Amino acid sequence: MAPSKRPLVPPHWPLEIVYLTDSVYSPQLNSIEREFLGHQGRKGISFGVNSSVRVRRIEAPPDHPARGQYGLFASKHLAPGTVVLDYLGYVHSSRDTDASSDYDLSLDRERGIGIDATRMGNEARFINDYRGIRDSANVEFIDRTVNGERRMSVQVRPAGKRDSGNKGIAKGEELLVNYGKGFWRHRQEKPVEAVHEASMDE
Repeated sequence: MAPSKRPLVPPHWPLEIVYLTDSVYSPQLNSIEREFLGHQGRKGISFGVNSSVRVRRIEAPPDHPARGQYGLFASKHLAPGTVVLDYLGYVHSSRDTDASSDYDLSLDRERGIGIDATRMGNEARFINDYRGIRDSANVEFIDRTVNGERRMSVQVRPAGKRDSGNKGIAKGEELLVNYGKGFWRHRQEKPVEAVHEASMDE
């Protein structure tokens, strides 16, 4: 029997969002910026649908800040220090920034380079902020290089002196990051709530 093919998109992925298995680079990036990113027009590394996590609707508890919206959950136990997935999207410079985006993650502030997952991205775009859900984040964003290409990745927080009891993320547990105070200052005219409101087909 031939091996089954991996799905092209995760279950219930929103039709209005382009699912990516590698980032898309803005044509406005110049040669110096592309060299810094390690992207010289070659095809990047494609990982396919990530089997370690799944996007799902949040129905409980009733006081969850994103109840009725969506979050990212572990499909299996994720040990401390595990790199779960990359944050994929539209890689752009300050010349090509959507100031209204809630999904634009800085890749290099000094150069004004970011990754915007508003219209295209992967599962990482659905990670909610930890506030109102638990005492602290259980994942963090880290810089790393894959085959010479700069990436922003999601890593399970490593065990350290201040959280020596950290056993990682259990199967079914939500992945939560710290958006940072700057994010909430930028949105202070809105209530403090999760930003992931994309509708998804059931």
